[in-house]
Amino acid sequence: MKELSDQSKKKPALEAGRDYPRIYREFVEWFPDNESCINYLVKLRWPNGFSCPECNIVSEPWYQTRGRMVCPKCRHQTSVTRGTIFDKTRPPLTTWFEAAWHMTTAKNGLSAKTLQRTLGTSYLTAWNMLHRYRIAMVRSEREQLSGIVEIDESFVGGV
Repeated sequence: MKELSDQSKKKPALEAGRDYPRIYREFVEWFPDNESCINYLVKLRWPNGFSCPECNIVSEPWYQTRGRMVCPKCRHQTSVTRGTIFDKTRPPLTTWFEAAWHMTTAKNGLSAKTLQRTLGTSYLTAWNMLHRYRIAMVRSEREQLSGIVEIDESFVGGV
């Protein structure tokens, strides 16, 4: 049988914000380390290239230790996690991404105790992660539900 060329073995480029892993094995392949998580966040946050939050110039940033990015024009330092739910947290991004995976695939919700056991973190860390994710999912401009509402293939209320 003919060997696949290097080109045909390559996976298609992922588009952050559009492509998501369908199964857990795929999730582990996509995000095996912090670097892959950072790269995904960079594509998600700056799809048209890095834009300095200070001077708004769009260019390739300089990189320093600990994932810091430096604007080549104004020398402002920032990171891809700055101003996000991941800002100033200790767990690695792989743990955050895995928590998001479990939270979004759990059919009946996810408790902090279950997440603690799954990730091998402390209860407080698991609780804080879930809390930050839940706050981030709330839309401030949402309106209250009214009238007949269908939820998860169930009919609630009515005659």
